[in-house]
Amino acid sequence: MPRAIEPDSHERHRSVPIKETITRIPGYPRKLVIFKIPASSYWWVRYYAESHIFKRTTKTEIKRDALEAAKRFYDDITIRIRGGNFEGLPIKVNAAEVVTFAKATKMLMDSELAKLKRSQLSKISYENMQLRYDKHILPFFGQTDVLSINYKMLDEFLQKLSNQVPKLSVSTLGAYMGLTRKVLQHAARHSFIQHIPEFPKVGIEDKPRGWFNVGEYKEITKVAKKLAGKKVEWRAHSEETKGSYFCEPGGKLGPADRLIKRIEMTKDLADLIVFMVNSYIRPTDIRNMQHKHVEIIRREWTYLRLSLPPSKGHTFPITTMPWAVKVYERIRRRQVLELGRDIHPEDYVFMPDAASRDNAMKLLARQFEIVLEVTGLKLSTAGETRTLYSLRHSSIMFRLMFGRTVDTLTLARNARTSPEMIDRFYAAPLQGEMNVGELQSKRRPRPWE
Repeated sequence: MPRAIEPDSHERHRSVPIKETITRIPGYPRKLVIFKIPASSYWWVRYYAESHIFKRTTKTEIKRDALEAAKRFYDDITIRIRGGNFEGLPIKVNAAEVVTFAKATKMLMDSELAKLKRSQLSKISYENMQLRYDKHILPFFGQTDVLSINYKMLDEFLQKLSNQVPKLSVSTLGAYMGLTRKVLQHAARHSFIQHIPEFPKVGIEDKPRGWFNVGEYKEITKVAKKLAGKKVEWRAHSEETKGSYFCEPGGKLGPADRLIKRIEMTKDLADLIVFMVNSYIRPTDIRNMQHKHVEIIRREWTYLRLSLPPSKGHTFPITTMPWAVKVYERIRRRQVLELGRDIHPEDYVFMPDAASRDNAMKLLARQFEIVLEVTGLKLSTAGETRTLYSLRHSSIMFRLMFGRTVDTLTLARNARTSPEMIDRFYAAPLQGEMNVGELQSKRRPRPWE
């Protein structure tokens, strides 16, 4: 009989625990230990129970994380021993493997990518999430075991964010902490952690968006109609500190200024401005709106019923103001002439010929920026920046100012938001003088008075 070949003594030595690294886990059986071996830079975990030696690498070089991995390893073995299932490598392959924050983030982003493919998440939202994870969150938490993340570590992260230069706003700090919580919630759903640690409070900073008063709304509408069909040049100043500017072709060019791009102004923009102010919708609704989502209602009241894809978790149909009907009918007539065919339900209402819906929104946003530049209305009198979203804000403000007996709940439902959001953001600029008629109105006298 051939003699069994014994393992090389050198190889055996490389797998023997380094004595000074053997560490017991406080509060757990003495036979549960972590240790290092010459053959690996990782910590290992070992536990002796039921005449079996269970051993596995933790796949981490951080002792604190190895201690947490050992606890997870112990829990898994204990559960299986109680169930009588521990013969022949019964434990999970990854029972002692550290689940890092980076790994949990990757799993979360895979899930978010699936939402993007199902059109449940916009591309820009997905990209913004990834950008923020890569910029600050992963560099801080990346290789940390999710089990090791506690209030102290979260507070350290918040303090680090608070000391960034340039300074981050309170709302941006809240967004970063919210994305951090999102990863830990995902880890909890996959049983990598038992509970989500307490988070430090960031605070709330309400920043209402700029809106347009009636005079300003008329001005941007007039300029958008005037520029429709024309090309505008986007130029850069010779000095970088001065930024860029817009002007009509043939306008005076500085000696060292350069052309960035020529932008064609479309009729869609003028229609978009009026449509948004009369329909309460968000810019994301414009992105997704197809003719199949729009129904003209002519009864006692004339309006559009907009049964749009869900936005911000809301699915209620939106009822528009009467003027939105006129704008929509004008859009349909123009598209029939331009397309040379009947409109299909799947055709988009705004910028149907754009290369993509992202491209459509970029073109509209750029055109709107040009109109604001030309009119000098890029900032409100309070210094608030105005964007396409300001048209929705204006729509809600006009109803609060000029609507009769419109309760906040009805307005919020129709605008696909909540009464709280109406009060905190949209109605923030509302002052008593804007509704002096309502303040000074009197009840009708009762017969017995």
